[in-house]
Amino acid sequence: MKKTIKPVLVAVLAAGAILHTPIQTSAKSSSELQSEINELQEKQQENNSKQSELESQIDNAESKQSENQAEQDSLRAKLDSLNNKIDKNENALEDKETQIDETNQKIEKISGEIVDTEKDIDKREDKLSDRLVSLQQNGGDVQYLQVLMGSKNFGDMINRLNAVTTIMDSDKELLNGYLEAKQKLEDQKQEREDEKQNLQDQKDKLVSIKEDLKSQAAEQEDLKQQLEDEYAELEDQILSAEEQEELVRNQAEALRVAKEDAQSQQADLEAEKKAAAEAKAAAQKAAESKESSSSSNASTSKSTTESSSASTSTVKSAEAGIFSWPASGTKSSGFGARWGTFHYGVDIANAIGTPVHAAASGRVSYSGTMNGYGNVIIVEHSINGRAYGTLYGHLSKREVSVGESVSRGQEIAKMGNSGVSTGSHLHFEIHVDGSWNGAKSNAVDPMKYF
Repeated sequence: MKKTIKPVLVAVLAAGAILHTPIQTSAKSSSELQSEINELQEKQQENNSKQSELESQIDNAESKQSENQAEQDSLRAKLDSLNNKIDKNENALEDKETQIDETNQKIEKISGEIVDTEKDIDKREDKLSDRLVSLQQNGGDVQYLQVLMGSKNFGDMINRLNAVTTIMDSDKELLNGYLEAKQKLEDQKQEREDEKQNLQDQKDKLVSIKEDLKSQAAEQEDLKQQLEDEYAELEDQILSAEEQEELVRNQAEALRVAKEDAQSQQADLEAEKKAAAEAKAAAQKAAESKESSSSSNASTSKSTTESSSASTSTVKSAEAGIFSWPASGTKSSGFGARWGTFHYGVDIANAIGTPVHAAASGRVSYSGTMNGYGNVIIVEHSINGRAYGTLYGHLSKREVSVGESVSRGQEIAKMGNSGVSTGSHLHFEIHVDGSWNGAKSNAVDPMKYF
């Protein structure tokens, strides 16, 4: 908060508070605050560049998704067409099989009729053959001869002769009729056999078409699955980029607030300096009128300057100790290579629900879920003119929201086992000169900063 010092109050305190009490200076000098502001501006520019890059990645992935979706739609249309053809082909095959079954039944029926006709013909051929043999052996047909010899007179014989001739002709016609019927049945049977063969050829052709259609459909299904897998991969890329974009936006907000805080502190410091200068001038003016207090004023002024210098000399501290241990428990894994990969933080093992504390004062830039980390919180810090980010992963509960300011040692979450985790623990990371990024390029060993 900016301090307002009225001129009257300055005059009253000039000889007392200013001369006898050292001026309390800010923990950071004006030049340090300006350096911090410059660094925050650089981080803002980097943040803006990251955001533009992520937006470009998202646009590119979404464009590829649109193309992928168009290809999927086209493939679905082709698959629908192929499946319709397969259905029609199946129906046609069923029809052909039905027709073949019906033709087989007709062939069986005709074959039975042919067998019966052949048997009848064989019988009549045997009878006719017997008659011919009898005629040849007896010089004529005995039965027919007896009929003729039994005539009463010549006229009766003529009548009987005509009757015998008619009977013989009838036998021949009947035999010829059976032969013709047999031939007709044979022709019908051959027609049905030809019809059956034609239907079988059509069926074989339909089976071949069916196999070809199924092969095409299988290829289309494989391609469709590939496109769906590619679409899902693009979706993961978009979600990851959007997740990072949200983090970058939160970081941008945190940087903006930090910059405003630094600028406010700088303005406060300038106001304090101005007020101190005015107070000092007033004190010196009052001192001129009181010779007895001159030496005391000089001594106090020297003491004030030394105090101010001593205070300024303690502004910067070593890296060790700038962060506090974030949770009670046992260190179960450190920073570095682990299980064929790289571990970018330290793991602190304890029971689910163990309180997790902010390792330093700052502002929350992310509070949500993240691939692998499960429930996670990221806090932005500005310490001694340098930007840091701390990450708290695998939480069972998050107790702070994005944009919220937190104090060193403040409880912000509960330890857990969310995300890719083998047991209840806190995964803690520190990132220097900026916050967390997907490549974890600025991650450092947290143990050096406790």
